[in-house]
Amino acid sequence: MSTPRTLTLPDGVRPATLETDRGNFATLQARPDIGTPLGTVLLVPGWTGSKEDFTPLVDHLARYGWIAVAVDQRGQFETPGPDDPSAYTLAELGADVVAMSKALGGYSQLVGHSFGGLVAREAVLTDPSVFSTITLLCSGPAAFSDEPKVQGLQMLAYGLENLPIEQVYDLKLEHDSKEARYLKPAEDIAAFLRKRFTGNTPAGLAAVTRRLIDTDDRTDLLAESGVRVQVVYGESDDGWPLEVQDAMAAKLGVPAQVVPDAAHSPAIEQPAATARLLVDFFHHH
Repeated sequence: MSTPRTLTLPDGVRPATLETDRGNFATLQARPDIGTPLGTVLLVPGWTGSKEDFTPLVDHLARYGWIAVAVDQRGQFETPGPDDPSAYTLAELGADVVAMSKALGGYSQLVGHSFGGLVAREAVLTDPSVFSTITLLCSGPAAFSDEPKVQGLQMLAYGLENLPIEQVYDLKLEHDSKEARYLKPAEDIAAFLRKRFTGNTPAGLAAVTRRLIDTDDRTDLLAESGVRVQVVYGESDDGWPLEVQDAMAAKLGVPAQVVPDAAHSPAIEQPAATARLLVDFFHHH
């Protein structure tokens, strides 16, 4: 997940409910102040994340003239979701994103962060006609293969299926705080992170966690979809190995683009540079 640096929304960013034929989704949206919008950017967050992972990026994209819409997926933070694990297959999540794009007028520029990239890819494969482009931001081609990471995800999924989600969060926080790279957030940010995690539908978060250890590589199908693809990651991204993301980009026939001085959350760490890469790609199309 991404850690926001502030909980204060920029002046032009507002919460709104997106109504679709597959249900309602909590969003953060921004529109350009002047002129006719260039189009719509639909931003899909990753595992344990939320629409707030894109807050500064939404603001930058609107300043470039785009309508920007960041969403909570089903069962994620402020979007309700069913307690049935079968509701959280990639096919179901991808169909949600297709419905979101249609509700926004279709032909969206689609951005998927981390696990959200797997969902975005599924959406494009489900119905490529409603997307103009897809950007895979710090995402990979398939499930994680690193054994320690897989074991950690298996343990977390098991915990979510058998313990109160609040207890799972406390155990996860205890584990994470022992890592060398851990930086203790300010009190208000720490409270938000706990509220966000525990606001997830437990069955949904457990199922999504399992998607990170069982998803197949469908890069070849994405390359054949006819939708233009961009691959972007932070220079010190610690999600999928950089060589894995580079190989995925090569299979897609595009160069991987790197955001300097960023890790796994360029939309928060370097929003201006990330926005520039995105809009240059959109405009080139």
